[in-house]
Amino acid sequence: MKMPETSFFEWQRQFSAEIDCLNHIKKMRWPNGFVCPRCSCEHAYELTTRNVYECSQCHKQTSVTADTLFHGSRIPITKWFWAIYFLGSDKGSISALRLSKHIEVNWRTARLILSKLRTAMGHRDSLYRLSGVIEIDDALVGGRRKGKRGRGAEGKTPVLVAVESKGKRAGFIAMQAV
Repeated sequence: MKMPETSFFEWQRQFSAEIDCLNHIKKMRWPNGFVCPRCSCEHAYELTTRNVYECSQCHKQTSVTADTLFHGSRIPITKWFWAIYFLGSDKGSISALRLSKHIEVNWRTARLILSKLRTAMGHRDSLYRLSGVIEIDDALVGGRRKGKRGRGAEGKTPVLVAVESKGKRAGFIAMQAV
């Protein structure tokens, strides 16, 4: 989900209640209104008590969270959204232990949330295709600090990096371990 840079308080205002989060998912999922996943009909009845849409043609009931990483989760959606905020706003990467303290869940639950979010981010990134002027370079990542430096160092993984050049800025970046 592409979000502009948002402050903590702005995020809190925007996604304070479960209904706010569900409305945002609805807007992202169906920007031009509901579309039935079975028959592609655009007319549906909203069953507000269960947060479900029922297609007026085939009567298939579809939840706003169906076929998303939130589907079937017993974790409140507001906690998912806070996890998205903390994952996206952390300079490096947030640990499951730290996230568990922020959103007040078990460490294993936080680890599951982070795993699902990172998988979704990886899937989304695989859909992008670099275009225009592309700069390519390689780097060595990881390994021990002691001993030989540079390309001859042991335990380092070569990584190929491709970056879209957007004038003086970088566009999308693709990285692959080789």
